[in-house]
Amino acid sequence: MLGLGFAIATFGLWFYAIFFYDPGLMIDELADRTFPNAAEQVCAAAAAQLDELPAANLSATPAERAVVVHRADAILASMVDDLETIVPTADTQVDRGIAEWVSDWRDHVADREAYATKLETDPDARFEERTKGTKQLSKAIDSFADVNRMQSCETPGDVG
Repeated sequence: MLGLGFAIATFGLWFYAIFFYDPGLMIDELADRTFPNAAEQVCAAAAAQLDELPAANLSATPAERAVVVHRADAILASMVDDLETIVPTADTQVDRGIAEWVSDWRDHVADREAYATKLETDPDARFEERTKGTKQLSKAIDSFADVNRMQSCETPGDVG
C-alpha cells in the first residue's frame, strides 16, 4: 500500500512538472522578444561579414594578425552602432540592462582595438580584456546573448 501511494505521488509530481510547471524567465532573459529578434538580425549581418575575413589566429605574422583584427573591429564597431539604434529608450531596469549590454560590446571592441594596435609593434602582445564582476567581459556578453537566443551576438573567438 505504501509503495502504491509513493508511485501515485511520484507520477503526480512528474505530471505537474511536465504539463503545468512554468519556471519563468531565466536571469537576464527578456520577456519581450522585440530587441533580441532585431539584435540577432544586426549581429547575423556582422557575423556574415566577419566570416569573409581570414582567420586572425591563423595569420602568418603578428602584423598580419593586427590587420585582420582591425578589419574585424571595424565590422564590430559598426554592429554596435547599429545595436545602439534599436536599444529601447524607456527608463526601466530591463531597458537599462539592454543598454549596458550594448555598452559592454563597445568596451569589448575597444579592448580588441587596443590589442590590435599593440600587436603592430609587439609580436608578443596579448589580448587583455576588462572584467565585469568576476568574469571576462566577453563571458558576460555571451551569457546575455545566449540566454536571449542571439547566437550571432556572441563575441568572436579570434583574438583570445
